[in-house]
Amino acid sequence: MTDPLRLVRPALRYKDSYIAAAYEYEAEGHWPLWNIDKMIDHFDEYVEMLLLKETEPMPGWSAETVFWSVVGDEYVGRITLRHELLGNLLNYGGHIGYDIRPTMRRRGFGTQQLALCLIEARQRGFARVLITCDDDNRGSIRIIEANGGLLEDKRDIGRHALTRRYWIAL
Repeated sequence: MTDPLRLVRPALRYKDSYIAAAYEYEAEGHWPLWNIDKMIDHFDEYVEMLLLKETEPMPGWSAETVFWSVVGDEYVGRITLRHELLGNLLNYGGHIGYDIRPTMRRRGFGTQQLALCLIEARQRGFARVLITCDDDNRGSIRIIEANGGLLEDKRDIGRHALTRRYWIAL
């Protein structure tokens, strides 16, 4: 892949690549937001649902902008910028959540994806963002710290590992 990684809004043109990634996540034991067969048959509705999260969040949920990371037309990962820290997002979740599809990991895409999302956050007026990860997630720790994340604390929120809370000044 010689094209640069870029952030795009979810779109129909990435369907085949996105579906392939959904199967990778499923094989890893992570279940997609929708049943894959339903997603295949109704991908346009799935994309619309993701786009509506920005302007019509579910009651009690923060509005969020969903981006897909792509190289050319190949889906690499997802990164979400949450507009507010509502509910438990201050303890777990933060402003930004992300993932990289299994076959694209360990190539630096996570670090690049977060750097691009931080530019988006700055352009939207954020002064700083909170990002959290599990204390045993070495990959996310490296990604966050490579992008200037400063560890504020670790919290026990009843999960399998402590939650690390990082702030990144923009």
